[in-house]
Parts: sequence; structure tokens; C-alpha cells
Amino acid sequence: MAADIRRLLVQMVVEAVPAGSAEDLVVEVPPKREMGDFGIPCFQLARTVGLNPVQTAQMIEKQVTLPEQLEAVQAVGPYINFFLKRPLFAQDLCADILSRGDYGSSQEGKGKQVVLEHTSINPNASPHIGRSRNALIGDCLARLLRFQGYEVEVHYYVNDMGKQIALLVMACADKADLNFEEVLDIYVAANKQAEQDPAFEQQAFELLRQFEQQNPEVTEAFSRITDVSIQGQLQILHRLGITYDYFDRESDYVHDPALDQVIQTLEAKEVLFTDEEERLVADLRKLGFEQDAGRYFVIRRANGSSLYGYRDIAYNLYKLDRGGDRNIVVLGEDHKLYHRQLSTILKVLDREAPEVVHYSYVVLKEGKMSTRRGTVVLLTEFIDEAIARAHQTVNEAYADLPAAERDVIAAQVGIGAVKFSMLKVSPTKNVTFDWQDALSFVGDTGPYLQYTCARIMSIYRKYGKGVPNLQLDSLAVNDSEWELLLNLAFLGDAIQKTLNEVNTSVLANYALDVAKKFNTFYHECPVLQAENETKIALRLNLCLATHQVIKTALSLLGIEAPERM
Repeated sequence: MAADIRRLLVQMVVEAVPAGSAEDLVVEVPPKREMGDFGIPCFQLARTVGLNPVQTAQMIEKQVTLPEQLEAVQAVGPYINFFLKRPLFAQDLCADILSRGDYGSSQEGKGKQVVLEHTSINPNASPHIGRSRNALIGDCLARLLRFQGYEVEVHYYVNDMGKQIALLVMACADKADLNFEEVLDIYVAANKQAEQDPAFEQQAFELLRQFEQQNPEVTEAFSRITDVSIQGQLQILHRLGITYDYFDRESDYVHDPALDQVIQTLEAKEVLFTDEEERLVADLRKLGFEQDAGRYFVIRRANGSSLYGYRDIAYNLYKLDRGGDRNIVVLGEDHKLYHRQLSTILKVLDREAPEVVHYSYVVLKEGKMSTRRGTVVLLTEFIDEAIARAHQTVNEAYADLPAAERDVIAAQVGIGAVKFSMLKVSPTKNVTFDWQDALSFVGDTGPYLQYTCARIMSIYRKYGKGVPNLQLDSLAVNDSEWELLLNLAFLGDAIQKTLNEVNTSVLANYALDVAKKFNTFYHECPVLQAENETKIALRLNLCLATHQVIKTALSLLGIEAPERM
């Protein structure tokens, strides 16, 4: 609805000033409601028509033809402001929200494809809470893109090679029945041994060489470790509602024919050399890479085995060959340098690097977490703790509900709190998780949004009848109702901005703003005790429209909206 109104306003102005262009017009929301519901600054348009901005606004006021949706148009300095007909807008918007299952979707992605890679946790341990941020951001982007009509394929890159996996293979060689819960402790011990024993570390490199040469026994050993770890990790991620369409194994790209072309291209550019450790290295400076850090990109070790970056070139070429109108990858901020290196190599191959979403760390009091040191908070334990803490509140508030229903609500609240605490923060900023804040039913939290939805459903249950029709001829809309109504109109804008900026905090904070506007409305405007049936109908429609908008936003964030809390 908001997007439709904006298009209508732009069209009105262009028709009133034929010399103008729609590209010159930006529709804004005035800082004060008495100034209008929407406004268009006339600075750029004034340059086009050869008048000053004030004269341009006055000219538009005189020449514009009002459509039925508008009450008035007013020139205020260099702005032209618009006042909507509140009753008509209220009726149309509530009907639109409550009748459309995809309200807020522009369907801009219809007929378009997106390749999205996220998570890609090394299969050497149970994931910790810091790694979950990658998966949560990626899952949210997938939901948003699908909501906009895109066909999305989500890829999980299985890092089934590298020294870490080789160390784990050696450490588990004598374990017939490997349990996923044991993997982290085994890995930490193996990594410590490698730090203290260079010979043990060299054995890992030799094992990698044999794996690359497709030694059957070694290949089976690597696959065994990888399969156990991946299945264990997926069970945990599925608890968060996160799924994948493709699992691409790093080892599948060791002998990819595309790599021959990569080597030939790099040789032709005269960027390859053998360093003092007998490794094959690319000097990216010769390809335009400007900084010293990361200038040298190692292709192969002295024993001929490849490194992650080399295999990753082939993997990225594979993803690019799949087509798609957007190719997106979610990476930690510690991969910024590496992504620039990769982009430099892809560019010389005449290929464009994936669109990258970098995210910062989840910070605890002890600082950044590290799987190699073993100083981690495991995601599965974190989820269990969140649900247990939510259970305490749910049991107190809903002691009369069956235990099974309380279990479901506690899981929805606990998991919702974890997810929202991650997604409400811009990916470029660290997340500092605090249990008390995250699980609070007030403030900028997931449970606050869930509680708002539950409160609305409680009102609707008390009403006990179907959704009442709005009577346009006798409808009046006060300021509190109007503020909430206008906020509901901007769901589509929030979704689009989230995708344009690839920033989940935009949608999360929009949902919070809607909930805050609703709670102001709720305290100022009695719903079921309103003065007449017309007001009850209007306010109940507003409640249900608010519920739908927040529920949609939560769903796109991967969070459920309980009907009771």
C-alpha cells in the first residue's frame, strides 16, 4: 500500500509538471504529522524546470489534480506535502493486509534465481554460538528472497579437507564407533598435539596428499569423519529451522578441470613463482592487488597438495556457472582479505566474485571464541539453556496449560530470543549476548514481539466472532490509530531495504517499531471497550493487521509467533 501511494504521488507530480522526471522525485515522511503524511522535496525538480524549489512546490500545489485517496496537497517551503483520506486508507490497507498471504512482497524476484552459500562450518566439531550467526543471517536472506518471489538454492560448502580434518582422521583412526559429541574434545587434543609435535603435523599433511591422490582407504576415513560431523551439525541447525538444498564437498574440486585453465591464465600473466618453501604461489600485486597484506596467494604446497583457496576458486566457478541473477555468500569479517584475494583471481578469469555479506563476532565476557583452543559455548548447549530459561517464565504464566503446550511455547520463545538477538544487530557490528535482555518480554527483544502477537490473539479470542467489516461512511481515524496504520504500510519497504542493504537488522527494527506503535495504540485506544461498534471494528482490524505484519516479519527472521504467552 505504501509503495502504491508513493507511485501515485510521483505520477501526480510528473503529470502536473511535464518537464519533470520521476527520477528526480523522492517520497519522504515528514518529521511532524501536521505537515502531512508524505512529502516530496523539490530541489532536484526545481533545477530541471528552471525555478527555485519554493516556486516549484507552489506550482505543483496549483496544478496537481487530487485523486480520491488524497484529502489535500500543500506547498510548505521547498516541499510539496500530501494528506491522505484516513478512512479510505484505513479500509484499503487493513483489507489488503488481511486478505493477502504475501502482503509486503513486491514479487520483484519472479522468474529470477539466486545462488546463496552460507554456514560452511568445518566438520571437525559441534558448532559454537559464534558460528550460528552465519547460518542465521543466511537463512533470513533465503526466506526474504523467496518471499520476494526469487527461486533460491541454498548451498552448504562442506570443508572436508584441510589440516584440521586430517588431524581428526588420525586421532579417530582406532575408534570404531565415533560419536559426534566426542568430536570436539578429540579435535582439541589433536590440535594441541600438532602444536607440540611437528612430526605429527607433517603426518597430517602427508595424509592430505594421499587424500588428494584418491587413496581409497584414506578417502573412506575422511568421509567417515565428515559424515558423522555434518549430520551432527545439521541436527543442531535444524533445531533453528535452518535447511539447505545442496551440500558441495570441497574434495570434489581438487581435480576440477577448471583449475587447469586457472593455472594457464595465471602463468600467462606471469604471476606464479615457487617460494623458498617450494610452494607454488601467485603474486597478486601483478593482477592489481594493491595492499601488501595478502599479496601472495599460495596455490600448492611443496608436496604437490592444494590449499583451500585453490579449491575454492573452482567451487566459485561452479556456483557462477549455475547462473542466477544474484550470487551471494555469507562470510565472517575475518575473511575480508581472503575474499579480496579471491575476487582478484576471479576478475582475471573474467568472472565476477559473489556478492559478500560479512558479519562480525558474537562476543562473550571471555572474548572471541575459538574451536581450536576449546574455549567455546556450544550452540546446542546455548539453545538448551535458552529454552530452559524460557520454560521458567512460561510455567509461571501458563501453569493451567498442558505440559506439552508449555514445552512448545518455551521452545518458540527461547529459540526466538537467540535468533532475534543476532539478527537485530547490523552484520558489521559485534553481538554481545545477554540472557536477561534477550529473554525479556519488554524492550528490543524477540519475546517482546512474540508477546505482542500473543496479546493481539488474546483480544481476538475475547471478541469471539469473525473479523468485523469496516464501515467507510461512518469511520473516523484518530492520531494513535493513524500512526499505527501508517507504520503497517511500510512492511514492503522494510523488506526491500533489508535486501538492498543485505542487513537483517532493518527488518528486525521495523518489527520492533510496529510493536511499539501498537502498544502505544493499545494503551490509548480501548479495543473491545470502544465507544461504538464502528470503533471496535476499526481497532480490531488494526489489531489483526498488526498481528499479520509482525508475524510475517518474524517468519522472515525465522521466528515463530505463539498464540499464547
